[in-house]
Amino acid sequence: EAVRILDAAGFDLVIVETVGVGQAEIDVAAATDTTLVVLAPGLGDAIQMAKAGILEVADVFVVNKADRDGAAEVQRELKQMLHLGAARPWEPPVRAAAAADGAGIGELWNDIERHRAWLTSSGTLAADREAAVVQEVRALAGERLATSVAAQLAADGGLRAKLRDRAMDPYAAADDLIRRLAPG
Repeated sequence: EAVRILDAAGFDLVIVETVGVGQAEIDVAAATDTTLVVLAPGLGDAIQMAKAGILEVADVFVVNKADRDGAAEVQRELKQMLHLGAARPWEPPVRAAAAADGAGIGELWNDIERHRAWLTSSGTLAADREAAVVQEVRALAGERLATSVAAQLAADGGLRAKLRDRAMDPYAAADDLIRRLAPG
């Protein structure tokens, strides 16, 4: 929601940071144009990502703290994991960087710009944004419908009694509630 507000306010670039690897991060990735996944050596991140399914949603991988032991191994493992799956229309680069001294940051920005150019030229940007807003509308409509159904069920003791006494099955009750809420 905050991303939508910042976009509407005219910000050209909005950066969303999450922590960890899980469903929340996958949801955030679905709401962004370019998803960077940042790993560091020695944390077992690559294995966690594979388990969480985030390998499929990342557009650019960054191995931060590239000046530390194990960074090259993380890069190598990540590249190997990426090549295990099916070919992708966009091949995510795996960039090494060291934020402390800025090493690799220019190249990382170039990767981000290349991804943006690919999104635009391939038509993926428009298609992804359309899919995201359609999904958002579906989710909002579902939430509002669920709230309305709950209110109808709370107010309609007769319907609840029919359900309790098995005089009406849940499918018929759901159809009845939908007809009431969205006639026509």
